[in-house]
Amino acid sequence: MAQDMAGPTANLECPLCDFTVLPSDDYVLRLHFEQVHTTDSPFIVEDDPEPLPSNLPARTSSTQSTKHSERGTPSSDEDENSVLCPAPDCGELILLVDFNDHLDYHAAESLSFDELTGKYHSQRPGNMHGGDVAGHPKGSFQPSFHEQNFSTGLPDALRRTEDAGRKKGKKLKRGRSDTSSSEKSTLSRSILTFNPFAKAEKKIKPPASSCRLGRKELGPHAWEDRMPRWLHDQLAAGPKITIVNRIGRDGRLIKQEQVQNETPGIIPILAQLSALDRSVKEAYYCHPSTLHIGKTPKEGGFCGYRNIQMLISYIQGAKAQGFEEFQGRTPGILKLQDLIERAWDKGINEIGRQQTGGIRDTRKYIGTPEAQAFFLSSQIDCAVEMFSDSPDGSFEAHEQLLAAVERYFAQAAASDGSNVYKTLLPPIYLQEPGHSLTIIGFERRRDGACNLLVFDPMYNTCPAMYKLIGRKNIRTARPEVLYSYRRVAKQLKRHAAFEVLMLTAHPPLFPAWDV
Repeated sequence: MAQDMAGPTANLECPLCDFTVLPSDDYVLRLHFEQVHTTDSPFIVEDDPEPLPSNLPARTSSTQSTKHSERGTPSSDEDENSVLCPAPDCGELILLVDFNDHLDYHAAESLSFDELTGKYHSQRPGNMHGGDVAGHPKGSFQPSFHEQNFSTGLPDALRRTEDAGRKKGKKLKRGRSDTSSSEKSTLSRSILTFNPFAKAEKKIKPPASSCRLGRKELGPHAWEDRMPRWLHDQLAAGPKITIVNRIGRDGRLIKQEQVQNETPGIIPILAQLSALDRSVKEAYYCHPSTLHIGKTPKEGGFCGYRNIQMLISYIQGAKAQGFEEFQGRTPGILKLQDLIERAWDKGINEIGRQQTGGIRDTRKYIGTPEAQAFFLSSQIDCAVEMFSDSPDGSFEAHEQLLAAVERYFAQAAASDGSNVYKTLLPPIYLQEPGHSLTIIGFERRRDGACNLLVFDPMYNTCPAMYKLIGRKNIRTARPEVLYSYRRVAKQLKRHAAFEVLMLTAHPPLFPAWDV
C-alpha cells in the first residue's frame, strides 16, 4: 500500500489499481485489496460460468429490457424449503422449519386482553375466526405458551404445500420436535467471505468477472431491476404518522406523534415482565431507547433494512457514535439502499454490488455484509462474529450464540437489587438463515435454559403490549405478552449457523432507564 508523500492528508492508493481512499480509511483499502486482488477469494470464478437457467421468474414489463445474458450466473435459483406466508399483508417467504412459529407469531401480533373477562384473544392466519387462546384465563399460561395455546396444524390453504413437500422428500414437522443436524438450515451467504484477515499468505490475482447470486441468497426478487411502482411510492412516502392527544403527568394535554410501524417504550415493559416471571433467574436488556420497527402492509422481506433501522434508533435515542449522521426521523428503506450503495462506492464490501447486481430500488435481500458496509461507511465502529456447528458435533451454533450474547450483556451489568440487569449497551443485529432480527436482551431461566429477547421486524406490536407501554408498576406476570419477544433454544437449534453484528463504540453513560 502506498501513500503519496505530498503531505499527511494525501489519499492512500492501491498498489495494483487506481483505487484510492482517505488516510483515515486504511481499513477500507485493506478490505479492497483482500476482496479484489487475492487468489483465494471465494468470489474468483475458476471455470467458465454455467448458462443461466431457462426457468427464471417472469419479469414485469419494466424489467424485460435487461437481457439475461448480461447478468451473472446465479449460484442457485430455487429454494424448495420455503413457503409464502398466507397472511394477507405479510408477503414473506418463510423457511418450512419456521413456518408454524411464523403463524404463531402472527397470532400473537393480534393478542389483546379483555379486562372484563380476564382472557386473552388472538387470531391465527388461516383460522381467522379468532376466539380465546385455548380458553385460558388471565395468568394461567406457563412459559411454553406457544405449545399450549396455538394449534400447530397447517392452515387449509397450505395443506397441499405440505403434501407436495412430502412427495419431494421434504419432511415438514407439524410439532416442535428437535431438528437433526442433517435437517438444519444454514446461512446461504456468509460475512466470512468478506473477512479481509481470515487467511494468510495470499497470492495476488485479478478480480473475478462474475459472482452473481440467485434466489436462494437474495430472495424471490433476486432478478428484478426495479420494485413495483406502488411499493416504491409506499416506501418513499414512509410510514403513516398520526397525532394523538395524551394527558401528561402534570395534567396538561400533550400532542404526541405515532409512527405506523415504530413502537417506543417496549424495553422497559419487557424488563418488568421478566422480573415478574418466576421462571426467570436473571435477565439483561439493552439501551431502552431502541425502537421496535416492523413492516408496513404488503412490503415483503425488508428485514435487513428494518434491523439496521432499529440499531439506528438506538444511536439516535442514546446519542451514540454517529448520531450526527441521523438527525430527525429514522431513514427509510430507499435512503438506506442509497447509503449502502455509497458504501460500495467507497470500496467497503464492494463485492456485494457484484453479488446482488445492485440493490437500489429493488426487493433483493440484504444481510450482514450490507449492514457492516453501512455502519463502516458512516464511521460507526462495529464488529461481526459467526457461530456454526462444529464438525464433530461437540458445539452447536445456537449454544455458542447464546453464550456470546450472555457474555456481551454481562460485561455491562450493574445490579440494582433486581434479577433484571438494565444496561446501556446497543442492541445486536442477528442474522439467521432466511431472516434477521434485533437482539435486545437475554434471559437465563431457573431450569438452566436460555432465551434471546428480540425485536422481530416481521411483526408489529400487539394491542396487549400497547396497553402496557408507559406503565411503571406492573404487578402481574404476562408471559402471553413476552411470548412474541422470546426466542428459545429449541427454535434456534433448527439452524446450523448465525452471524451477529455489534456496535462497538463505548456506549454513552447518561441515565436512560428512569427518564
